[in-house]
Amino acid sequence: RYRIQSEQFEDLWLITNELIIRLQEYFEKQGIKDFACSFSGSMPLQEYFELIDHHFELRINGEKLEELLSERAVQFRAIQRRLLTRFKDKTPAPLQHLDTLLDGTYKQVISLADAVEENQDNLFQSFTRLKSATHLVILLIGLWQKLSADQIAILEAAFLPLQQDTQELGWEEMVDAAISHLLKTCLSKSSKEQALNLSSQLSIPKDTSRLKKHITLLCDRLAKGGRLCLSTDAAAPQTMVMPGGCATIPESDLEERSVEQDSTELLTNHKHLIVETPVPEVSPLQGVSE
Repeated sequence: RYRIQSEQFEDLWLITNELIIRLQEYFEKQGIKDFACSFSGSMPLQEYFELIDHHFELRINGEKLEELLSERAVQFRAIQRRLLTRFKDKTPAPLQHLDTLLDGTYKQVISLADAVEENQDNLFQSFTRLKSATHLVILLIGLWQKLSADQIAILEAAFLPLQQDTQELGWEEMVDAAISHLLKTCLSKSSKEQALNLSSQLSIPKDTSRLKKHITLLCDRLAKGGRLCLSTDAAAPQTMVMPGGCATIPESDLEERSVEQDSTELLTNHKHLIVETPVPEVSPLQGVSE
């Protein structure tokens, strides 16, 4: 039995993925063909949502800092113009503390520029951690529902659309649009949901509640037998076993409740994974359990 633990949720992905690969290679060399890894614990979405919130907070903070920097830059140039006008005037006139204003505004511009640069560095690190946590969530969903390579590829395309954030287009709105598309196509409950049109214009959201609700709803519909596929005709429900600790959530209630309540009822905090190797006499069925 192997136990993987980490103080940081996102750090679990690399070692967990590597362990699964090595276990598969080992038992393949041993001639054991029915070895399979599985995940039977509750999905650790609460820790994942915390990383999403932190990343989104840095994005909002970056926008505010850039707006302030732009305002101070405009003010600095206006003071410069007034000072140049005074210097060019043939009749000397008092500066009326314009030099003091210029110096103070210059210091503010430099301070804000440093803050913008620091926030960008923090945002890059946060996005890297978010991508690592996203890989872990996709890995656990794949083990939980025994998804095929094609189905995992669909999840990766939905959760990892960007290599890096930009001011025009961010991770949150891209992922929310992709998951909404899945919920309205292959994971839809009825043809009425499939007929709903998605917004054609993406913009930074006010908060992450909608995104977190859609992620929770995605896991709930997968637990009820939903299938990830590119064709809506093939999205017939199939019998799947829900992981321990997951309770069925009615979609009508889920749409109305806040995401904080959703994630609290559906999930419990877990920051460790357990990997069990099978006994040679018995066909191994479980490789990763929580």
